Amino acid sequence: MIMRVRKFGVLSLALALAIASSAPLAVAKPAAKMKLPPGACAFEKKAVNAGMICSFQCNAQTNWCAQQLCANGAFTQVLPCFGPFCTAKCG
Repeated sequence: MIMRVRKFGVLSLALALAIASSAPLAVAKPAAKMKLPPGACAFEKKAVNAGMICSFQCNAQTNWCAQQLCANGAFTQVLPCFGPFCTAKCG
């Protein structure tokens, strides 16, 4: 009985070490970054040019969207828009 408990403990420890040692390797891998033009923003794996306003989070029921401006590589939310008055969708 004691041998079974020891074997179980050794196997559990080995499994725990294997899992722990593999986790940091998965986190350490850098994500593939897309190459953006200077000042451009990334939206869902697509590039948005600097100075461009685009709409996102559109609601099909109300026909309202939010809009955002790409400036210096970051998005800034601007006024909401309604249906046909919206800019092109981001991405």
